[in-house]
Amino acid sequence: MKTFDLVIHTPKNLQEGGDEFSEKLSAIQALIKFDSISWRQLLVRQLQFNSDNASFTITDLETKQTLRLTLNALSRLDDLEFKIESDLAVIVPQKDVFGLITRKTKDYIFFKKIDAAATRQYLLYFLNGELEALEQHYKDSKQKASLNF
Repeated sequence: MKTFDLVIHTPKNLQEGGDEFSEKLSAIQALIKFDSISWRQLLVRQLQFNSDNASFTITDLETKQTLRLTLNALSRLDDLEFKIESDLAVIVPQKDVFGLITRKTKDYIFFKKIDAAATRQYLLYFLNGELEALEQHYKDSKQKASLNF
């Protein structure tokens, strides 16, 4: 069974907030912890105190890979919006010289402007060790972004 370390960073005010550390959690415990966080309340607190962002950082103790989910307080949407950063390396094709040459580059999985449901799904992929699915979603998002230019 995989085990994870978890750091939950919440915006600080004078009385409360800060970092909460949890060690050796199972995937189910980590998911329950993510679901139990009142993200909407953290969003309000983040805006009230104009402080640093709330984040949920999970590290796989076996592989030492990390996924960080950060709440975006300045979202223009009514729904919650997250940014996902990781140290998961992925090889992606990149076109150069007016699209005539394609070379492979090393990149790290990173998502911006992700809604809560997609964020939870990507967290599930990470917790279940389905890194190929996470990589494929990243490659698909990169491809969509390149088509929009």
